[in-house]
Amino acid sequence: MKKIILLFTIFFLTQSNLTLSQEIDGWKLNGQVQLRSEVDGRDFSNSTHPLTFTSMRTRLGVEKTFSGKVNFFVQFQDSRVFGEEGSPTTYTANVDLYQGYVKLIKPFDLDFTVQAGRFAIIYGTERFFGASNWSYIGRSFDGVRFSIMPESWDLDLFALTLNEAVSFINNPSPSIYPFPQQETPSHSIYGFYKKNKISDKSKFDLTGFYEIDRKDVRPDTNTIEVFTFGGTYWGNYGDFSTVFEAGYQLGSRGVRDVSAYMISVSGNYNAGISTFGLGVDILSGIDPSKTDKSNTYLPSYGTNHKFYGYMDYFPSNAFGLGVNDFYLKAAFNPVDSKFGFAADIHHFMSNQKSASDQNTFGQEIDLTVIYKFAQGTNVTWGGSLFFPADIMKSLYSPREDIAFWTYLMITANL
Repeated sequence: MKKIILLFTIFFLTQSNLTLSQEIDGWKLNGQVQLRSEVDGRDFSNSTHPLTFTSMRTRLGVEKTFSGKVNFFVQFQDSRVFGEEGSPTTYTANVDLYQGYVKLIKPFDLDFTVQAGRFAIIYGTERFFGASNWSYIGRSFDGVRFSIMPESWDLDLFALTLNEAVSFINNPSPSIYPFPQQETPSHSIYGFYKKNKISDKSKFDLTGFYEIDRKDVRPDTNTIEVFTFGGTYWGNYGDFSTVFEAGYQLGSRGVRDVSAYMISVSGNYNAGISTFGLGVDILSGIDPSKTDKSNTYLPSYGTNHKFYGYMDYFPSNAFGLGVNDFYLKAAFNPVDSKFGFAADIHHFMSNQKSASDQNTFGQEIDLTVIYKFAQGTNVTWGGSLFFPADIMKSLYSPREDIAFWTYLMITANL
């Protein structure tokens, strides 16, 4: 209760300063404060005391475009859980550069831009690449991106570095260089994202990327060498809309060959102030009796919180079996009201049966209420229940009770 009171106090103290965009001499300032208090009873045990956390994310950025040719952007971020510092003294370890890049617009008068530095990547529904902004940390990448203009190909090409295992060499010395036969053990992604407009009511995007972690698990065998190919189709047919997505992964993870797939189909009906939807997401998994290949589809860089239930059990709690998620969704947004309401129901099954011939994880109910307090500022309440079935009961044994989770979140944007 004290954390919730503190959350509201900070909100009202800062509200007057966080809802208006600021621009001074062409310099654009932007910022965000996200505060979320959570009560976590996701351990399937009513005999344990639920955990409470309050997380806070603060972002402050500045941007300017010079001569219409060079775009400069830098954004700092502080991410913390209340009380993690252990004392009220100053602590800077949570402060980081979330984004910082320069973008060259139409170099050589050609129809493309070059973006280099650290930046978030958000494509389509965020099924393949997303900023994971539900998290109090978020996600961004170091790299370079070439964007061919929409009037040409509307194509992005990118090269990203996730981890560089070799330290930067300031002063060269023979002893600090790798031997010629050694490959630099860095972790990288190379890929593309292509937008395609079919008509005013439909579009189809394609993506593909190659992920390689050059650290060896044995001689001449990298930790990861995986290609991911995917596509997303959006269609609008009057009051009905649909989204179809599919992905396929091949290559190797260590000594295992990869062959995995993802399929998602959803449809929504717009009834004015209400929308109703249903869908299914399928992530392939490994048959426990056949472990020579890796058949588990891993959505490593998507914003998974959007898709597989707000309690975030999946796909991590699938333990390689994959996930079949069947869901119903409803939303209600009254006219001239600052409130919005949503309810989601999920039925989770494994894509492959467990070693004990089980195939049901359970059911999840997610409720959400959004209050639009002011321009750029929302207050969100969410509450969820999970009813465990045979697999979850086995995984969390002897805990078999209904799990719950609730939160109160304030998001204020400058």
